[in-house]
Amino acid sequence: MKILKYIITENKTPVIFSKSITHNEVLSTGISAGFLILKLDLNCKKFLVTCYGESSSLKIKKADDDEFIIEKFLNNEFCTLEV
Repeated sequence: MKILKYIITENKTPVIFSKSITHNEVLSTGISAGFLILKLDLNCKKFLVTCYGESSSLKIKKADDDEFIIEKFLNNEFCTLEV
């Protein structure tokens, strides 16, 4: 399990980064942002994401579909993941 920060861009691309960096250091705008808990399900070799919170520096919150957007992105990007 890993806790990270994220921003969803206008074109619904997730930008994921360390929780030690503030959101506005990475991007100045986004449609949603917050924190995420990233887990790897070893049985089905897929990333599972739980989003929560908000970005105080960007003044935007998580959206209902953030988990879906991030999981889809990570699992498509790393679909050949070898564990």
